[in-house]
Amino acid sequence: MRKQKFNDNWIFRTGGGSSLEALAGGDRAGKMVTLPHDASIGKERNPEESNGSGNGFFREENYNYTKEFELDPKDKGKNIYFEFEGVYQNAFVYINHAFAGKCPYGYGNFYIDATKFVRFDRKNELKVIVKNGVPSGRWYTGGGIYRDVNLMIADRLHLAADSVHLAAVDVEEDQAVIRAAATIAYTGIGVRDVQFFIRLLDADGNVAAESVMPVTVEEYTEREYLQKLYVDQPKQWDEEHPYLYTYQAVIKEGENILDEEEGTFGIRKLQLDRKHGLRVNGKVVNLRGGCIHHDNGVTGTAEFAHTAEFRVRKLKEAGYNAIRSSHYPMSRRLLEACDKFGMYVMDEFSDVWTTTKVDFDYGTHMAEWWEHDITNLVKKDYNHPCVIMYSIGNEIPETGNKFDTQWGKKLADKLRSLDDSRYVTNSLNLMLSIMDRLGEMKEQMAAQAEAKANAKDTEGKDLRENSEINSMMSSMGDMMNMLIGSEIAGKATEEAFAQVDIAGYNYAQCRYEPDAKRYPNRIIVGSETFPKDLDENWELVEKHPYVIGDFSWTAWDYLGEAGIGKILYEEQPGMGFYAPYPYKAAYCGDLNLLGDRRPVSYWREMIWGLQKAPYLSVQLPQYYGITPQMTNWSMTNAVRSWNWNGYEGKPAVVEVYTDAEEAELYINGELKERKVVGEKKKYIAEFDTIYMPGVVETVVYKGGIEVGRDRIVTAKDEVQITAFADAKEIPADGSDICYVEISLDDENGNRNPGADKAVRVSVDGPGVILGYGSADPESEENYFDMTAKAYEGRLRAAVRGNGAVGTITVTLQAEGCEDVKVQIEAV
Repeated sequence: MRKQKFNDNWIFRTGGGSSLEALAGGDRAGKMVTLPHDASIGKERNPEESNGSGNGFFREENYNYTKEFELDPKDKGKNIYFEFEGVYQNAFVYINHAFAGKCPYGYGNFYIDATKFVRFDRKNELKVIVKNGVPSGRWYTGGGIYRDVNLMIADRLHLAADSVHLAAVDVEEDQAVIRAAATIAYTGIGVRDVQFFIRLLDADGNVAAESVMPVTVEEYTEREYLQKLYVDQPKQWDEEHPYLYTYQAVIKEGENILDEEEGTFGIRKLQLDRKHGLRVNGKVVNLRGGCIHHDNGVTGTAEFAHTAEFRVRKLKEAGYNAIRSSHYPMSRRLLEACDKFGMYVMDEFSDVWTTTKVDFDYGTHMAEWWEHDITNLVKKDYNHPCVIMYSIGNEIPETGNKFDTQWGKKLADKLRSLDDSRYVTNSLNLMLSIMDRLGEMKEQMAAQAEAKANAKDTEGKDLRENSEINSMMSSMGDMMNMLIGSEIAGKATEEAFAQVDIAGYNYAQCRYEPDAKRYPNRIIVGSETFPKDLDENWELVEKHPYVIGDFSWTAWDYLGEAGIGKILYEEQPGMGFYAPYPYKAAYCGDLNLLGDRRPVSYWREMIWGLQKAPYLSVQLPQYYGITPQMTNWSMTNAVRSWNWNGYEGKPAVVEVYTDAEEAELYINGELKERKVVGEKKKYIAEFDTIYMPGVVETVVYKGGIEVGRDRIVTAKDEVQITAFADAKEIPADGSDICYVEISLDDENGNRNPGADKAVRVSVDGPGVILGYGSADPESEENYFDMTAKAYEGRLRAAVRGNGAVGTITVTLQAEGCEDVKVQIEAV
């Protein structure tokens, strides 16, 4: 099947594109765009947006796209298909003004059979209408055709789309047995005799294994065929050695090739049990996991190979070996990047089943579309070794209802029927699972309080003052743990957990050890956890093999759910779940919107045992002495900076992250204090000191012997723009992008995190700025603005080709700084 990108020369308009809308005028002019295209990121944010903080105050609207195209008359008589890798959401597809199909799910890929609609003697028109009800998501969803569209042309006898499936059914050091399945579709008449070839090539292009089978194909059939491949001395894929083979599947009729497909595949062996936990290729693996959303910061949800590889590479550098796609199927580009760099994946089906969480989310369609969407999820994932488990849902309230939880069985059974080579989990928030039982639990807690009211301690002292529920719990966190850890919660979710291979616990580490006794066959993963709890959670992962890993919320900051990781102070009382405008990002990621690591990321890496060098950061001195109000998704307000103009001679708190036993703090070479590490929090030492510009340094010790140092230098106030492109070349056709990384540095190359100069970007040559901005979670700037203020001394521009070959010159300008030019070749 010939497959080609179908991304250029689309006309984009706002509105639903209906006939009545067109009569009323509508958006007639339209704008030429190249896919992938996130329509929402290009709209002005609105403080009055109805989805508000949930969507980061970005616009949610209906959109429509049209594209004219011609087909080669030589292809007349062949099958014509379109694949849409992602359209948000509720997409209606029309070909030559006829309805050709639809897909409500905004995160799944889907196919349209265009064969009967297209013509070969004149132009065709493809139209996609996006019906985006508001609100449609709990986070920034983006909008429009934000992933690739592919045109596929096939002989009447062909390999069905996404049907070549390889699985390693037996893996030993000297041999691997690969099951190769493929579906041959025939939409013509008459019986045909063909041969089906399947082969594996190693990384050097040598044939590692091959097989051929004769097939008699009857008219109007679609049948699956199985073969076995035997690979000698197989090179196995894992996080440390992400070795990929290339597979080739070919259908031949005599000497004529009717269809062929090529892709990558990794050989690896998965095992799961209570004694060892998760094993990959016989080696125990603890999942150092993080959850991620699908937006890429300044470019919104538009997905490219470069954005995907950038994210996976950065997460690997930060110590992660696993990511959870939250809370929807992962893109093809991201799966390819995870294969390439060795990242394990929990790919998730949906955030909702039959109960909506906002008015127009997928819950309005799931009951009718789940088989279609989960089938496409599995077909897309099948040959990717990175995918080790599927999650059937996230925080689904139905999991506590004995009738509605049967949806879990349907989903798990369907997954296993499609793919028996991976594990199935369900990411439960037990609080949501028992929401309908909170009244019953309140009565139970009141009874416990009454019993305590009449109790006396061992010395006969009345305990009445501790009997009220509110005084029994020191915080909302205590109450949550009590409810989550209750027998009622355990009983309510027994059936839901019994339906899957791995029990996904969201914020329920209090159950890890008790449930091991209650449910001795249960395997657990921390599918969503608070960042600040990793020190305690990881001890449980290392202690108990049945706890196979931890997935923090969240590994990478994201748009929407604005301000759930915010930090407030006494002069700003009030702690709502979300933050008001102009907040746009959650601000709870280990890595910020640009992928720059925040201090918690280095602490996490030390907990994992991967980071040995100490790391310095400094709490914001303007809030010294004020107790911060933090959410469960925040840990510290510290940043890596020793630039605090106006706070000279004033107190400041320095945080040292280290796995050493003791740490010393030096200011400008003078020893200020030596402290034991971990007095308040594991691997952290806090120093109360006085800010003086210059150098702050730490020296750390184990057994009295120095084992590491770190220092931060005060950057000079006079800064210059430093910039570079992270790729020398980009495709001229706009199919991929590169980033221009920008920082404000002094003459010695020290970044000044306090420099917030406004920097203007412009472009000359065959390129465009696809997105521009900083990691600031509450900036009012749009990512289509060409001027933005640096945040912590950093900015980023995303550059894309516009269809022509040549040199793209990106110019950066700021007051008091020399202009800087960066060149990129569009090829």
